[in-house]
Amino acid sequence: MAEDRNLAVTMNTSVTQEQSQSEPIQAQTCIIIHPGSKNLRIGRASDVNPHTILHAIARPRRPKGPLHRDPVLIPTVELSKENKLQVDETYQSMRGTLQSCLRSDGTPRPATSAQQVALANKQCIPIQGSVSKLQYVTKSDVEDYIIGDQVLYAHSADQFNVHFPFRHGDLNIHAGVGGSLSSILADLETIWGHCVTNLLEIPKTELKHYRAVLVIPDIYNRLFLKELVGLLLIQLGFGGCFLVQDHVAATFGAGLGAACVVDLGDQKTSVSCVEDALSQRATRIRLDYGGSDITQAFYYLIQRAGFPYKECQPQHPLDGALLTRIKEGYCHLNLDFCGLRDVNFVVERPGVPTLRYHIKIGDELLLAPLGLFNTEVFALTGQDKRGQGQANASGDPEDPHDANYLRETSRRAHKEALENQSTSTASMDPIDNSTNAGGQGEEDLVVDSLAADAATDDQPQQQLLYSLDQAILHSIERCSSDEMKRRMYSCILLVGGGAKFEGLSTWLHNRLLLQIPFQFRPEQTEIIVGPKEMDPSMVAWKGAAIMSCLESAQELWIRPTEWKKIGVRLLRERAPFYW
Repeated sequence: MAEDRNLAVTMNTSVTQEQSQSEPIQAQTCIIIHPGSKNLRIGRASDVNPHTILHAIARPRRPKGPLHRDPVLIPTVELSKENKLQVDETYQSMRGTLQSCLRSDGTPRPATSAQQVALANKQCIPIQGSVSKLQYVTKSDVEDYIIGDQVLYAHSADQFNVHFPFRHGDLNIHAGVGGSLSSILADLETIWGHCVTNLLEIPKTELKHYRAVLVIPDIYNRLFLKELVGLLLIQLGFGGCFLVQDHVAATFGAGLGAACVVDLGDQKTSVSCVEDALSQRATRIRLDYGGSDITQAFYYLIQRAGFPYKECQPQHPLDGALLTRIKEGYCHLNLDFCGLRDVNFVVERPGVPTLRYHIKIGDELLLAPLGLFNTEVFALTGQDKRGQGQANASGDPEDPHDANYLRETSRRAHKEALENQSTSTASMDPIDNSTNAGGQGEEDLVVDSLAADAATDDQPQQQLLYSLDQAILHSIERCSSDEMKRRMYSCILLVGGGAKFEGLSTWLHNRLLLQIPFQFRPEQTEIIVGPKEMDPSMVAWKGAAIMSCLESAQELWIRPTEWKKIGVRLLRERAPFYW
């Protein structure tokens, strides 16, 4: 009897497992992970908003070991006299443009100068408060690591190694300590595992009953994706996962079928055209500037306008976070805001009295985000910010039908077809045999060029440094049909934390109207920011949550047993994007 009961239990369990694979996925059991260069957003698909933390980890430095600290803000570079002069001239030209602009009521807009701001702040004296109750985190407080926002308080004297696993929208591979692929994957496993256990309150042993959706960049590295899937299924132990590109997820979050998606992140700006849940590969472009560059430009401007907090050090984590908060709270692109504006902030360091500043800032609040349209000023954080597209697929020994194989077979097929054509022509006209032989050599050259262009969409787009409007025009210009170009010009979706500047959509709209080719000009160009009253930085996460619960998404899930057996070839079959 006992054996019969055990057999019945086993059969019921197997039936339950089969049913669970075929039944719709419950939103409570789907974990959506959206990693970024600065913040990590993670939560259940059923959550209204995800948990958002600093995507960083600090580990105590080993005695006499190497030191590595990734900065919160992109560091500035030492400018040559010529570059500094160019930056200052660009800002002067931008001030002139603002002075010639009109407000919404048609009246001239009075501009402010750096001298006016400096004069207004000359007598600014900070108000001293009580001693801060904040505390630095020391080695004695942690066993192995610090996660998230606490990294800002890692005591510098204790020399923690600080790592941001993502930089410029991709894995942060570098030559320093902790910069190898295996080290970064270990950091991601620790950060994501910590968030699942402590923020979502899910024991790691229970993850086999949950599934994960990972939001990946629109321009991706196939090797990295393979490692990240292994991380989710093998190291962390999720019961299933699939990947979705951030731009595609953003269209789902906004409820759009087609749009030119512009993602303004902390360290990169990316653009691509999405239609029917597919990011068109040829239209993808990524630029290595974002909100962090705007913050550094803002600090450069207010320094020259008599910023009274003289001790500010942008490379210090707490000061970097402070400057970011001021930028996010006050910077804008609304031409109706004129003159000097009140700006309040508090400098709070652990163990010392707080300092409350009440200062004035003028057009610097507009000039900093206007760098998106005048990218020469981003020379402050480095010169190499050129646009790049999807790189050619590299070979993978685990994938026998990779891009190299497809290109090679395509080349052979073209060559055989041309050889057969040449042979038949020679047999029909033996007099011109020598001519045909010479022509065959030329055809071989054509074949080789065809083979090289077999995946033209994969070719990198190493271009000039595009401004935001130029990047959009370049992306849409690479659409495959005129009708698609019109659709993309009619709907532009701005997402990401950098899209929160008030007035950005209006400024971008006016810039684009002057440049859209006449034959592709739609009846109306709509620029969408914060669809459905959502925070622009949450749109892609929300879209991935919606996708995870769709009936059509059930075919996308990759399970651990399948991954162990088939490996990276599964991504060619299951990934909802061109592999």
